[in-house]
Amino acid sequence: MPSIRTARLSIKPTHKNCWSIYDRLDDQLIGKLFFRNNWFNILLKPQSLHLGVASEASYGLMKALNSACFYAKTDLPHAQQFLFDLGFSQQDKYFEVTAENLTCIDLYSSINHNLGIDTDAIPHKKHATAVQLVDSDIDCFSRPTKLHPSANQAWQALKSAATADGIKLQLVSAFRSMPYQAQLIRNKLDQGQTLNSILSTNAAPGHSEHHTGCAVDITTNDFQPLSEEFEHSPAFAWLTTHAVRFDFSMSYPKDNDQGIIYEPWHWRYKSSID
Repeated sequence: MPSIRTARLSIKPTHKNCWSIYDRLDDQLIGKLFFRNNWFNILLKPQSLHLGVASEASYGLMKALNSACFYAKTDLPHAQQFLFDLGFSQQDKYFEVTAENLTCIDLYSSINHNLGIDTDAIPHKKHATAVQLVDSDIDCFSRPTKLHPSANQAWQALKSAATADGIKLQLVSAFRSMPYQAQLIRNKLDQGQTLNSILSTNAAPGHSEHHTGCAVDITTNDFQPLSEEFEHSPAFAWLTTHAVRFDFSMSYPKDNDQGIIYEPWHWRYKSSID
């Protein structure tokens, strides 16, 4: 029974015909895979649904097992679509895929291709999408937000400490998926902006720290969100002194070597597998 590592997951055999799926960022158990006589099933914790974990884990382990074919059963439409995306075909009352037909959708390449972005020419670092998310705060635009559990715990502690010192911190943005990032760019393209100008301020899908669920954009009372003027706020002064105690740091200071504009509002929790 092999152990494997994917871009975001560590998959280890824990019982006969059973593998446990762990988040490589914090080593937390997030699901289990079951294989017996080439039949398989997968169970995930709620905080890991709809993040591509099922496809990444199933594809990775099936490739490692290297059997001639695999089988599965389900009556659920979303689970059937998951199987179709892996290359399964329906065979009467079950689904089957051969090793040759096993596939895994490359969301990163397809999204960027549809936007006309050459991924080979992107100078910025690629960031993995979180494999766990929990509800966090309502942001300054009255939208619900999500963060990786470890980052959310640190953010809540950071915010509480700031409040105790008379500083109000509020989220502007937290986790963003690749499709959401793509829509931000698509909206600007529809407004007539050029792709080159957009990519100077918006990271290409797959290259935003917000995908990790560990990055937050922060604002405070009486300051415009996502503006350099935030550096003159008491909140920024407090963060500069105290954020490190909670394992947060500013990702894009002035003249940073990543070629990203100065973003005093953008802070990231240290946990990372990038």
